[in-house]
Amino acid sequence: MVAASKAMKDIASWLPRVAAATAPVVIEGETGCGKGRIAEALHDLGPRKQGPFEVLSCGALAESIADSEFFGHGRGAFTDAFEAQNGRLERANGGTLVLDHVEELALAVQAKLLRAIEDGKVQRLGESVERVVDVRYVATSRGSLKEAIAQGRFRDDLYHRLSVITIPVPPLRERVEDIMPLARTFLASERKRLKTRASGFSETARQVLEAYSWPGNVRELQSTIERATLKHDGDGVLEVSSLPADLITPDTVVRYFRSQPGTLKAVERAYIVWVMENSSGTRAEAARTLGISRKSLWEKCKRFGIA
Repeated sequence: MVAASKAMKDIASWLPRVAAATAPVVIEGETGCGKGRIAEALHDLGPRKQGPFEVLSCGALAESIADSEFFGHGRGAFTDAFEAQNGRLERANGGTLVLDHVEELALAVQAKLLRAIEDGKVQRLGESVERVVDVRYVATSRGSLKEAIAQGRFRDDLYHRLSVITIPVPPLRERVEDIMPLARTFLASERKRLKTRASGFSETARQVLEAYSWPGNVRELQSTIERATLKHDGDGVLEVSSLPADLITPDTVVRYFRSQPGTLKAVERAYIVWVMENSSGTRAEAARTLGISRKSLWEKCKRFGIA
């Protein structure tokens, strides 16, 4: 886990203790913020690391097949059930079962899951035999499960059973310190995968990456670095021109200048330089973006000493 911000350092320092326990865990946070990586770390750092690690996407699970997916089925339990099959709880026996996007489970399925967790037993569809399972449950949610309870979408008894330990993961925009360490990690991975010679990031590229709000969080940052690496040609650092154009938004500009306070002259100069670096090298395009004539841009460049 890359952890440079205080929030992520706190999580990283706490993980070994949480991993050593057997209590269920709920990890809450926006899509792409790293919940899956934390779930993996809980498994890898714990006493069940030699056991299975199962991930069940609850959002993609239709209620009609949920019982079979969770608990398995016997031969002939339903049409096309030609062979007996174990469910996810049996497959995760002795290991970890991640309930990804648990808030999307139907209420009826939640009730059956709660009973299985409390009893530590499962019964396959079409069978009368109960099988004992020993599973460490890790549930992830894209939002607050307490809000889902208030909205009638989640059972409070299941919440209390699962949330013995809750780990809130802040979005990437709230932990700017993690952006560049993550970006460098992804770039190092791309260097190995694509044999690219990109060695780092220019100062302006760093400023853009840190100023962008990252609505897709860590997952969006990773895909951005992959795209930038593919676009980059030659040696040296990745420049702003290699980054996707949609990173330069009004919100990015506002966040940048909030973090770079200065005189009006300094802010204007910095903004002109930024726009020019994101205008494919043509002053005509930069002038259009700035809403001024090419002559006015030339005069400002001369006044501010911009080459």
